[in-house]
Amino acid sequence: MASKSRIIKDSIFKRRITLDQALERFRKGNQFVNVVSAVTKKELTVVDDTPVDFRQYSMAKFIPASGAATRMFKDLYAYIEDGIVTGFIEAFFENLEKFAFYEELSQHIEGLDKNCPLDRVQIIKQLLNDEMDYGNLPKALLTFHEYENDTTTPIDEQILEGELTLNPEHVKLHFTLSKEHEELFKEYVEEVTVGKDHIDITYSFQKDETDTLAVDMKNEPFVLENGEFLYRPGGHGALLSNLNDMEEDIIFIKNIDNVVHQSQLEDTIASKKKLAEIGVQVKEQVDAYLVDLLEGSFELDEISLFIEETLNIYLKNKLTREKAIQLLNRPLRVCGVVKNEGEPGGGPYIVDNGAYSDLQICEKAEINLIDLEQVEILKTSEFFNPVDLVCFTKDYRGEKFDLMQFMNEERYFISEKSHEGRPLRALEHPGLWNGAMHNWNTLFVEVPLSTFNPVKTVNDLLKVGHREQVEILQK
Repeated sequence: MASKSRIIKDSIFKRRITLDQALERFRKGNQFVNVVSAVTKKELTVVDDTPVDFRQYSMAKFIPASGAATRMFKDLYAYIEDGIVTGFIEAFFENLEKFAFYEELSQHIEGLDKNCPLDRVQIIKQLLNDEMDYGNLPKALLTFHEYENDTTTPIDEQILEGELTLNPEHVKLHFTLSKEHEELFKEYVEEVTVGKDHIDITYSFQKDETDTLAVDMKNEPFVLENGEFLYRPGGHGALLSNLNDMEEDIIFIKNIDNVVHQSQLEDTIASKKKLAEIGVQVKEQVDAYLVDLLEGSFELDEISLFIEETLNIYLKNKLTREKAIQLLNRPLRVCGVVKNEGEPGGGPYIVDNGAYSDLQICEKAEINLIDLEQVEILKTSEFFNPVDLVCFTKDYRGEKFDLMQFMNEERYFISEKSHEGRPLRALEHPGLWNGAMHNWNTLFVEVPLSTFNPVKTVNDLLKVGHREQVEILQK
């Protein structure tokens, strides 16, 4: 058991979740949401052609980018270990010359035969460990796309997307990083933004106070050899604190790896603008209703219809003035969704919250797979959430919401990991676009599948969205 001095130290160190709270969550286990149905076209917000000047507001892109690229190459690492040739390995080497990073790699593999098993191992090692070190770099700094005279990383593509979406006079992008990658990130950004004074790039780290306790398989604190308790990063839900520090009126959220070749960028830019325009329209209506409610001059039936038909909040009891204020005076997010084609990740659902049901993004792990009714709902899911969000985080007075107050703490995740060969159970905060935004107002808008191009494995870079097309978007 840990020393008494360590326990005292833990109680003094300010963490988002206390030691007792963490242990209680491990004891309770994962809590499931009560899914009423999958979102259908009926619940999607209809896109109209009304022009809206969303660029009058201050804006920024918030880009989670702290993940290392290690998982992108798990199949390559496995091949080094066991030498088993899978379809993935065959596809990787058959298309080796098509990767944007091939030119750099070729400088280090001269004389090696990509069809020879021993040489294949050497090629992978040059890529991941020896010369290029891709296995230890963040995804943000990997070469993703190739052009006639250049190659680009996700950082470059995120910058260009920002230039074409945000206020062109002030393009602000905020990246969340791992501390170990700070210097590499700063060096790269300084190089690619030379002479571009309109681009404002900031970054932050996942905060230490958001680290969560790990436990052993008996739900007792995981004790290290030095007697200290093990704390681990608390998942992407920990980034709610970073998002809460943002001061802009409109914040676009998109994962670092979900970028597209510039020759296919038109759909992405158009959908980003449409999400923002829809959000501004609804936000302005919400604010107008709140002013009416607070001044005492309002039509409750009209507001009730708006809450149900526009915000898709279904009350079980008659709406009151107080409840209307409570439901309207919340952050708003507009979420792009695409057709469900079996990608792993979260989906849009209607969830029962007790007094009302509303729209939520839920992970599969949050749905009780023992409950046959819940499983049937999961199977009927028509849409998928590609983490394409536009957020409005200020109230009707223009004052920033404290986003920490709109989280559902019960939507945490527990997973099984290991540390130095010992099994453990890890606790993650409610996901950033899942439980961390549980008490936001939510709109779902269908966006083209062409806007969804995540790179979960290295071979994803061979997909259409990352390849050159005939029509090139003019910068």
